[in-house]
Amino acid sequence: MVVWGKIGVQVVEAASDLFEKSKRSLVGDGSYPGFVRAVLAQVPEALQSSDPEECGYVIYAQTGATVQRRVADIMPGDVIMFWDAKLKGHKNLHAYSQTVGMGEGWSSKVRVWQANQHVGQQSVEIVSYRLEDLKSGQVKIFRVLEKAT
Repeated sequence: MVVWGKIGVQVVEAASDLFEKSKRSLVGDGSYPGFVRAVLAQVPEALQSSDPEECGYVIYAQTGATVQRRVADIMPGDVIMFWDAKLKGHKNLHAYSQTVGMGEGWSSKVRVWQANQHVGQQSVEIVSYRLEDLKSGQVKIFRVLEKAT
């Protein structure tokens, strides 16, 4: 919790700032990992990984409908990554199907800032995903770590 309290709050602030800036300009290189790199670059105390598919300590991992790892509650400022994810479920009374990927009681609905891949719109958007709707692919959620001092 101490790691989240210090770094997670700064990650949320950086993501929020970049979301506002995205209304006027492109954030990072416009890709999903580019947005994450741009956010983490705004947090000097955050440990930067040379591997673009690693952003800290894995607190949650799921492949398809099977949860492989859950060691902490998902908190604001954690980084979520999807690989070839297909989600299918219901939002309100409507069925939905969604593909995502990057090349509390336990509610697993997450609200995220992500790069917007739609041309002509702001470059970052806010979306929600229900992890229990994951039918295939993989999701990992990372807790961003602090640099060693």
